[in-house]
Amino acid sequence: MDHSLTHGIGQVLPLAVALALSPLPIIAMVLLLISPRGRTSGPAFLLGRLLGISAVLGVVIAGSELLYSLSNSVELPTIVRVILGAALIVLGLTKWRPKPEGHVPALPGWMSSVSEARPARAFGLGILMTVVNVKEFAFLVTAGVVLASDDLDLTATVLAGVALLVVGTLSVSVPLVAYIVAPDRMRPRLNALQGWLTTNMSLIMGVVLLVIGAVVLGNALL
Repeated sequence: MDHSLTHGIGQVLPLAVALALSPLPIIAMVLLLISPRGRTSGPAFLLGRLLGISAVLGVVIAGSELLYSLSNSVELPTIVRVILGAALIVLGLTKWRPKPEGHVPALPGWMSSVSEARPARAFGLGILMTVVNVKEFAFLVTAGVVLASDDLDLTATVLAGVALLVVGTLSVSVPLVAYIVAPDRMRPRLNALQGWLTTNMSLIMGVVLLVIGAVVLGNALL
């Protein structure tokens, strides 16, 4: 395998894992799967998520390459990556704010109606949950900037992007496949997963943002 391709995949793999660990899309998929329309709305949500990630990543890569080509500064890619890494760390720290004793995390109000979503709405939710989620958007912007600044050819950029897409959506694609294969066995497990993710959402995102921010910052400074 070409060295530049393996380097590109290695650079975006931590960001793909961060995308996969984002709790809200997983919770949304669980709510859809345990609904009466789970077998149709679940795949529609996954398709929307794939499209949303691909669109944001493609736009960021194209914009970053244009910016780098117009700039005379060879240090610009490094500066951008340092800023993004620091921003992810700051976002992670905000998740560690003390919570009142006995505080029970609540899902956003709009999530309460997710289980009623028809396939068309589930598809739209898959796109929106990627585009308007600040933390996920930050991961994708960072991945796009990294790929644009690594001097990869078109084939290597596309393959690295596909690797990010596959890994980044495993947390919603695996439950979907498992539910389609064994719905009765998966239903109680999905309910338990939803409860655990809801309770620990801030902790999960805080850890993920801090770790990924440190990785991005460290790679930029090497």
